[in-house]
Amino acid sequence: MNVKQDIDSPGTSSQGEPDGKRSEPLEVSSADDLDGWVCESNRCDPWPLWISLSLLPLLVLWTLPQTLVGLVLALVRKAQGSAIHRVRFGPFLFLVSPGGSIGGGGISLGLVVLADTPTLLTHEFCHLYTGLWLSWLYLPVYGLEYLILGHHRSYHERATCWFERRNRRSWWRI
Repeated sequence: MNVKQDIDSPGTSSQGEPDGKRSEPLEVSSADDLDGWVCESNRCDPWPLWISLSLLPLLVLWTLPQTLVGLVLALVRKAQGSAIHRVRFGPFLFLVSPGGSIGGGGISLGLVVLADTPTLLTHEFCHLYTGLWLSWLYLPVYGLEYLILGHHRSYHERATCWFERRNRRSWWRI
């Protein structure tokens, strides 16, 4: 399993053409370092970076409450020694803090993801799709649904799993 990583140093592309960027598989390292996390190599590349950057202000505004909560939790994790990485997934940009989410596993809050393992990242990224439907109502609606129905019976969790199964995008660290 490989993941492509954008590198700002000059080099050659994966096709051997000089382009100022090159893609390389990430090496496995510590659990708190995203460099050791891999994404399935049989997936499509994320959308062009310029699209991600142009969508970012709209996405931050649309998901503001959950993104702010996610930023606070990520900053707490950073104060505890965890790294924060920028990751591209499809047309979206995320902040990812590996290792130790609340209660174990992973949590996606707007454009911020806290996850214990790389296998959870694609699933957590797909939560943004369901978050886009509800905008600022995402936290109260999903939270209430989660409390009433539980994790596995939640309609939003089921929709996220549906998106995850149909996803063909890889994620890249930037």
